[in-house]
Amino acid sequence: MIAEDTGFCFLATQTTPTAHSQSISLIFSLAVCIIRIMAHYDELFKHLGEYSPDQLAALALNTEQVRVRDSLNTEQPTVKLHHSDLTFRVSLPDRGEEAILHIEAQTEESQDKPMPLRMLAYVSFLVHQHEMNVYSTVFYLRPPAGQNDPGHYTYGDEVIGGLRFTYNVIRVYELEGESYLDPGTVGLLPFTPLMRPPTGIAPEAWVERCIETTKTAPVDSRTRGTLLYALSVFGGLIHPPELFQDGILEALMRESPVYESVIQRGIQQGIEQGIEQGIEQGIEQGKKEHAVEAILTVLEVRFQTDVAEKLKPFLRAIDDLQRLDHLHRVAAQVSDVDAFTQALLNLEN
Repeated sequence: MIAEDTGFCFLATQTTPTAHSQSISLIFSLAVCIIRIMAHYDELFKHLGEYSPDQLAALALNTEQVRVRDSLNTEQPTVKLHHSDLTFRVSLPDRGEEAILHIEAQTEESQDKPMPLRMLAYVSFLVHQHEMNVYSTVFYLRPPAGQNDPGHYTYGDEVIGGLRFTYNVIRVYELEGESYLDPGTVGLLPFTPLMRPPTGIAPEAWVERCIETTKTAPVDSRTRGTLLYALSVFGGLIHPPELFQDGILEALMRESPVYESVIQRGIQQGIEQGIEQGIEQGIEQGKKEHAVEAILTVLEVRFQTDVAEKLKPFLRAIDDLQRLDHLHRVAAQVSDVDAFTQALLNLEN
């Protein structure tokens, strides 16, 4: 399951035995699939923001003159059906200003409302809630998202009044990746596979450079694991997943508490889905066995013969319950076992 968007706020100064065994065999493959499908963009953004909020804020405001001071409550809804993931108090030293910096990250175009209206709603809430200036930025992570985002919402004029609201639009996939491929700016390294590679470098080679640079980041092993995991998830938005499937890389990612948490949730959901599927298979298998036994019972009662028992393997080979129900009715109507056998052969043909 991939989330369409994730929001950020910075308070800124700018069964049967057979079915059971089948369910167990499905558990780990299901877990792997779930881990691949579960994007967890919001969780990854949150961890990146907590580790290096200054770098993310600097990119959002296009200035190095921004400092995150402290964390605010992240549980308050910014608007109905939306929650801000991070809120920080930050400073804009060169402006001497305190404000809210709101960051919205998108992997697709906004589906429910046009992005200008959504950004206006978020900003209006934050202004009302904190009574501070609010600056807002939307990051578009992969093409073609954001191509038609104007970065503003306006209506009216100086005569009758109206509104002019603007926000920053950053299409990450249009940024020059070489400028951000720096082990010192660790918070932005996970986004580098999404950016433009230098001229003449193939996408596969660019991904490899991004991975190798992140491996050398001056951080502890747990943070490095989280950075690499985030890089693989975000990079997978536009690159083939096999580029991030490497034994050494996965070993490094396992150091990440975020990665481990996702693995555990994926395994748990895989177990739950595997058991549920096993139960469904068990119910289906039970219905089939019941139908077969019902046919054999009718034949044995009507014709007092053990020939019916010899038909059991052929009946069990039929997976379609409707066919078995049909044979049940045939068994109740035919004149002898040979006629039923012929009906069975005709059905298989």
